[in-house]
Amino acid sequence: MSPYANLLLQVLMVVGLTVGIYLVRRLRFGGHGYVMLVIVALNVYSIGSVMLPSARNILSGAKFDSFTLLVAAHSVAGLMVELTGMYVVYVWRLRPPGQSCFRLGRPMKVLAAAWLIIAVLGAYIYFLLYT
Repeated sequence: MSPYANLLLQVLMVVGLTVGIYLVRRLRFGGHGYVMLVIVALNVYSIGSVMLPSARNILSGAKFDSFTLLVAAHSVAGLMVELTGMYVVYVWRLRPPGQSCFRLGRPMKVLAAAWLIIAVLGAYIYFLLYT
C-alpha cells in the first residue's frame, strides 16, 4: 500500500471512530462493536504493510534527533493503543453488549482519545516525510 493510500485509510478510520462514538451515544452498541472491529482490523493491516516497515527504515541506524524520537514515540504509543483495541475487540467477541463491554466504557473513552492524538501525530510525521 502506498503512503498516500495509507493516509486516506487513516482518515477513513478516524471517520469510522467518530461514527462508532455516534453509535454508542445512540445506544447502538452492536453497530459500534462491528465498526470498531473493522477499524482495528484495518489498522492491523495498515501497521503491518506501511507503518512498521517505514518505522524500521527510519529507526534502524538513524541518528538520535527529534524526528527519530518522534517516530519512536509514535510507534510505541501506537502499538500500545492498537494492542489495547485488539483486547477490547477480543473481550467483545461479537457478543451482545453486557458486563464485559460496559465495564470497559471508561477505558474505551481514553483509548479513543489516545487513538485520535496518535493519528494527529502520525499525520504530522507523514507531513514531515512526504511534503
